[in-house]
Amino acid sequence: MAVLNSLQPIPVHTVAFEPLDMIPKLTATKLLRASDKDKQALADIHELLDRLFVRNRHQHRRNHWFKSLQQFRKQLALLIKEMESGKVNVANVLEQRLRFWDERHIHQWYLNFTQLVAVGPFAVIGLVLMACVARVCRITGITDLYEEIGSEDMKVVLQSMDEGVAVGEFGNILGGEEDDEEDQGVIIERY
Repeated sequence: MAVLNSLQPIPVHTVAFEPLDMIPKLTATKLLRASDKDKQALADIHELLDRLFVRNRHQHRRNHWFKSLQQFRKQLALLIKEMESGKVNVANVLEQRLRFWDERHIHQWYLNFTQLVAVGPFAVIGLVLMACVARVCRITGITDLYEEIGSEDMKVVLQSMDEGVAVGEFGNILGGEEDDEEDQGVIIERY
């Protein structure tokens, strides 16, 4: 059972109110079809994370964001190692890792790195780490999954607007028919 918390969004495949056939599946196909440029980008991001880790490990080792950096670095290294392994069931292993990330880590990493942006002296490190998470999510296909869900939700909203459901719900706010005269307000006398 998922606990609703505004700081930690519910992962895509645990949403209880949609039928299972409506929820897009997180697969490793985009990651397996990644170009050499994307694979090199993952390696470059891992190298950058290694350098940030080594440079900041003594000063920040007890901070939440640094623990997230450590997890992100380790998980990315495991992902790269699994991609290069060449095993027969690599697609299944990568898919399990991506689901694990989606369930437990991606949202927490992003939250900790956005909080780091709010800290004045460390805002640049926070922006770099947020960009790294975003780039890895784009390469692995996690971002595409959320965009697909968002586009389906937007289609439902636009369809309800076309059918007039929203006008009935919101009245004249959305520019529906005007039955009454326009409200001119109250005249106030000045003394």
